[in-house]
Amino acid sequence: MRYQIICVAATGLAALAMPGGLSAQASQQHSTTPVPTGTANARDNRPSGFMLNVHSVGVPGLEIGGAEDQGQNGAFNTSFGAGAGVTLGWGFNSIFSAFTSVDLAKQNTAPSDTPQGSWGLVHLELGARANVPFGTMATVPYVTASYGGRALATQATFEDGEKADVSLSGHYFGLGAGIEHAFSRTMAVDAGVDLGFGKFSHVKVDGDETTDSVNPTRSIRMRLGVTWRPGGGRTS
Repeated sequence: MRYQIICVAATGLAALAMPGGLSAQASQQHSTTPVPTGTANARDNRPSGFMLNVHSVGVPGLEIGGAEDQGQNGAFNTSFGAGAGVTLGWGFNSIFSAFTSVDLAKQNTAPSDTPQGSWGLVHLELGARANVPFGTMATVPYVTASYGGRALATQATFEDGEKADVSLSGHYFGLGAGIEHAFSRTMAVDAGVDLGFGKFSHVKVDGDETTDSVNPTRSIRMRLGVTWRPGGGRTS
């Protein structure tokens, strides 16, 4: 009889102890499981699809040289100018996208150079963008590569006082970098810098067109604008 009581008591103690043991084991497993930060998942969920960007642009002065019929041994310089532009793009995924962009800035000829004029500088390009795998879904650094055309145009005044409609144009390729920071689910502020390399080799004066041998001209564009991504407001 005593032996049966002892067995019953032991069985009861084991039953009471079992939930506590399982709970302790589960707690121990939970405490040793690493907690994901969610940063990589946030980068994977960056919005893609259509985007529209409007921006201001600042362009330091250009050095145009090589054409012997232009003042100061065939070279003239422009001064810093500002303007605006627009970019349309499409994101294929959270990393890669394609875009087309156009912007216009106004620049004046340096005071000591000829021909004198207030030049309109246009950049028109097609390009690709790659988001850098850092940051978060809200803050996205990126790099770009592009190819397109540049043109300078004005009604120029030459040394002898004569005036003529002058345009210089040529192809170029560009490299850039920037950062985009979202302040809502669909809107972001964007800032970047682009370097363009190419030649203004096509010259047009009052309708007469020539192709000149000119030196390469580097252009730098500093951009600050706002990007709209309607796909950022969608939920899965």
